[in-house]
Amino acid sequence: MAVVDKLLSVYGADGGCTYDIGCTFTKTLEASSLGPVAAELNLHMMVGSFHGHAHNRQCQLDWHPMYITGIG
Repeated sequence: MAVVDKLLSVYGADGGCTYDIGCTFTKTLEASSLGPVAAELNLHMMVGSFHGHAHNRQCQLDWHPMYITGIG
Protein backbone atom coordinates (compact mmCIF):
# COMPACT_ATOMS: atom_id res chain seq x y z
CA MET A 1 0.00 0.00 0.00
CA ALA A 2 2.86 2.35 0.76
CA VAL A 3 4.31 1.81 -2.72
CA VAL A 4 0.95 2.47 -4.39
CA ASP A 5 0.50 5.61 -2.29
CA LYS A 6 3.91 6.84 -3.43
CA LEU A 7 3.19 6.01 -7.09
CA LEU A 8 -0.07 7.93 -6.96
CA SER A 9 1.48 10.97 -5.31
CA VAL A 10 4.52 11.11 -7.62
CA TYR A 11 3.04 10.13 -11.00
CA GLY A 12 -0.59 11.21 -10.65
CA ALA A 13 -3.33 10.27 -13.09
CA ASP A 14 -3.44 7.46 -15.64
CA GLY A 15 -0.57 5.43 -14.21
CA GLY A 16 0.03 1.73 -14.24
CA CYS A 17 1.59 -0.73 -11.83
CA THR A 18 2.63 -4.28 -12.72
CA TYR A 19 2.52 -6.69 -9.80
CA ASP A 20 2.65 -10.48 -9.87
CA ILE A 21 -0.69 -10.61 -8.05
CA GLY A 22 -2.13 -7.42 -9.55
CA CYS A 23 -5.43 -9.15 -10.31
CA THR A 24 -6.05 -10.00 -6.65
CA PHE A 25 -4.34 -6.90 -5.26
CA THR A 26 -6.88 -4.73 -7.09
CA LYS A 27 -9.62 -5.96 -4.73
CA THR A 28 -7.45 -5.20 -1.70
CA LEU A 29 -6.67 -1.74 -3.07
CA GLU A 30 -10.33 -0.98 -3.75
CA ALA A 31 -11.25 -1.91 -0.16
CA SER A 32 -8.48 0.25 1.36
CA SER A 33 -8.40 3.96 2.12
CA LEU A 34 -6.41 4.44 -1.11
CA GLY A 35 -9.20 2.90 -3.20
CA PRO A 36 -11.07 6.13 -3.97
CA VAL A 37 -7.82 7.94 -4.80
CA ALA A 38 -6.64 5.12 -7.10
CA ALA A 39 -10.02 5.11 -8.85
CA GLU A 40 -10.04 8.90 -9.23
CA LEU A 41 -6.51 8.88 -10.67
CA ASN A 42 -7.35 5.92 -12.94
CA LEU A 43 -4.57 3.61 -11.72
CA HIS A 44 -4.29 0.39 -13.76
CA MET A 45 -2.99 -2.70 -11.99
CA MET A 46 -1.42 -5.28 -14.31
CA VAL A 47 0.34 -8.66 -14.21
CA GLY A 48 3.57 -9.91 -15.73
CA SER A 49 4.25 -12.30 -18.58
CA PHE A 50 4.40 -15.49 -16.50
CA HIS A 51 1.19 -14.85 -14.59
CA GLY A 52 -0.72 -17.23 -16.86
CA HIS A 53 1.57 -20.11 -15.96
CA ALA A 54 1.20 -19.57 -12.23
CA HIS A 55 -2.49 -18.69 -12.11
CA ASN A 56 -4.53 -19.06 -15.30
CA ARG A 57 -4.41 -17.98 -18.92
CA GLN A 58 -7.70 -16.05 -18.96
CA CYS A 59 -6.58 -13.93 -16.03
CA GLN A 60 -3.36 -13.07 -17.86
CA LEU A 61 -5.34 -12.04 -20.94
CA ASP A 62 -7.45 -9.69 -18.80
CA TRP A 63 -4.56 -8.17 -16.82
CA HIS A 64 -1.43 -8.22 -19.03
CA PRO A 65 -0.31 -4.75 -20.30
CA MET A 66 -0.26 -5.97 -23.91
CA TYR A 67 -4.03 -6.50 -23.78
CA ILE A 68 -5.05 -3.33 -21.91
CA THR A 69 -6.06 -0.54 -24.29
CA GLY A 70 -3.77 2.46 -24.02
CA ILE A 71 -0.98 0.71 -22.12
CA GLY A 72 0.73 -2.05 -24.12
